[in-house]
Amino acid sequence: MRSKAIYISGQARLLEVRNRYHVTLSTFYIGRYIFELSSLTGSQKKNLAKLSSGSKVVHQWPTLKNSTQLIAFCDEVDDSFFQQVDDIGLQSFLQRVYYFYRQENKPVWDRLNFEQAPLIMGVLNVTPDSFSDGGQYTSVEHALRQAMQMVEQGAHIIDVGGESTRPGAAPVCTDEELNRVVPVIQAIRKESDVLISIDTKKSVVAEAALQNGAYIISDVSGLRSDPKMADIARQYECAVVVMHMKGEPRTMQQNPWYDDVMGEIYSFFEERITFLRKKGLNKIIIDPGIGFGKRVEDNLIILRDLKDFLFLGAPILVGASRKSFIGKVLNKEVDKRLYGTLASHSHALENGAKIIRVHDVYETADIVGIFKHIHGFN
Repeated sequence: MRSKAIYISGQARLLEVRNRYHVTLSTFYIGRYIFELSSLTGSQKKNLAKLSSGSKVVHQWPTLKNSTQLIAFCDEVDDSFFQQVDDIGLQSFLQRVYYFYRQENKPVWDRLNFEQAPLIMGVLNVTPDSFSDGGQYTSVEHALRQAMQMVEQGAHIIDVGGESTRPGAAPVCTDEELNRVVPVIQAIRKESDVLISIDTKKSVVAEAALQNGAYIISDVSGLRSDPKMADIARQYECAVVVMHMKGEPRTMQQNPWYDDVMGEIYSFFEERITFLRKKGLNKIIIDPGIGFGKRVEDNLIILRDLKDFLFLGAPILVGASRKSFIGKVLNKEVDKRLYGTLASHSHALENGAKIIRVHDVYETADIVGIFKHIHGFN
């Protein structure tokens, strides 16, 4: 049996689900989760039918695919309710779904405290060719000054990158990337205990960064590019950011296409989380990869339906800062996309993002501050 969470964020998502699954779904489900169950056995389908028959608790919709069902919980129950199910796997899943509604899993890792508030990750590109700030911080002195300014403005994490991942970017050799990032990380660590993230696909670069004070590996390939990356993360017991990207930076924006962008990313995260946990990694952050092999409409759908990913149980990172979809929607050049960025990140926070990756820390700290007061963070 496989499962997928679907958050009905509004009328548009409701219509999409109705059309995709050919089911009758009322507006009652707007603002609620439903779940797709697929590859069900005959016994599991009978159990679901028994559970939902005449029940006001579980709603079930058969779909055109015989082995796929949609379900939703609509009322409160006690544990005895699930004892009606004699399939242990299905019983366990239904309990997990039910308690997902009624408890918040906010992982608190030793240096990443999501109980405090959403975290701001400040972008520090020490590259000559990044799409927004390329060439500005290629010297250690300038990079350190920018990092310390972002810390003063409210950044909880500094994300250091030595290889551009903009669309069409060419790869950088390992030695060059090391020469760019290691001195900067050393300088930051000497001045501050701020959390440092290393943005790299190379395990050699990641290990050097961790040895010099980084705590997070942020890998745009989702830890797929380098087979040693997961082993390095386990060895250093660090957190990892698993990002979804279709293709590679050089090719990712060459006519990307999705039949179901949320479904494809959800399946990708399921596979990656399962793989990494088997490798012994538990500090996993997921990033849907705004602007990485996505059309404008794909990026907007990801932001709209971000809550789907909460059921995966991993903190969500969103990085929409100055991205081209904002420019295309608003007809703005890269240096005029601040307000579009703030709007995108505000929406992401309201829909479950725990980390937002930004260039403009000072302005972002204001939206996080308002968010904290609205939602009662300490």
